[in-house]
Amino acid sequence: MKIRASIGTAAALGLERIKTDALPTTAYLMMYSKESCLSNCAFCPQARESSSKTNSLSRVLWPEYNLDDIILHLKKNSTKLKRICIQTIRFKNSDNELLKLLRGLWESNLSIPLTVCCYPTTSDLFREMKELGVSRVGISFDCATPEIYENIKGLNRECDVSWLILESTIHETQRIFGNRFVSTHLIVGLGETEKEAVEFIQRFYDQKITVGLFAFTPIKGTALENHPQPSLASYRKIQFARHLIFSDISSFSEMKFSDSKDDYGKIVSFGIQRQKLDEELTTGKPFRTSGCPHCNRPFYNESPGKELYNYPWDPNPDEVKRIRTYFSDF
Repeated sequence: MKIRASIGTAAALGLERIKTDALPTTAYLMMYSKESCLSNCAFCPQARESSSKTNSLSRVLWPEYNLDDIILHLKKNSTKLKRICIQTIRFKNSDNELLKLLRGLWESNLSIPLTVCCYPTTSDLFREMKELGVSRVGISFDCATPEIYENIKGLNRECDVSWLILESTIHETQRIFGNRFVSTHLIVGLGETEKEAVEFIQRFYDQKITVGLFAFTPIKGTALENHPQPSLASYRKIQFARHLIFSDISSFSEMKFSDSKDDYGKIVSFGIQRQKLDEELTTGKPFRTSGCPHCNRPFYNESPGKELYNYPWDPNPDEVKRIRTYFSDF
């Protein structure tokens, strides 16, 4: 059976040799298909209308390998990789192929926790996934509001997966897997305000669902190839707001947002004192990759050598000093 692995994962497993400042701490795998995804997300190289290469996702290359080879190298490198995360694609018979993949991993007796980032499907399939060792599931909204979703992933992209279907699916998976064992993703930079992004984060936190943050990354051949990435200043504030919410330090209702026409929706207060703000900034932790435990996604949203949107390590003092410049007005 064929499967794709991110190039960083392949390097961590010893399948490829690349130069990198950080290797993944999660093994990122993706279902293999010669077909494009039945979904048509405007940002995704796997979308059915995308002209991008099928061996890419975000800005990362995903070469193909035999599953048996991946399993063999996972067993050899189990101490380096703390989790396996499978990215799914919607195609004909993809449910059966996903179960075949999970069964192969299950029968190999790997002792590594397993996450599946999945499209909406049946409750029975999610239960089978759990029986085959899946401990966490991700159901990605990606967009902060239903209106943005319709333009980026939904009706206006001729996709049959609606916002309401996602809501129903994520709550059904939560009933199966439990609180805090289901996650979603928010891609910042798709047209939302900072207020809408923080409200999205708070809503799912209140529902005991984890939120992982991504920065939009334009990929050649996708519908959004000319759409700009979010500013680091804005992304840093949303990262920090997420940290405060998930650490029970502040909340959406305690934060303040601009009502002015030019800066509408921008964060103007995090609802905490300056001393506490400085203490949290000093740790650098708000700016690490967010998502499942041990997920660091090195260089998923950026090129090495540039300031990182998501740090795959604890930011060093120089990096924290740079981060502080985005909070001088608070």
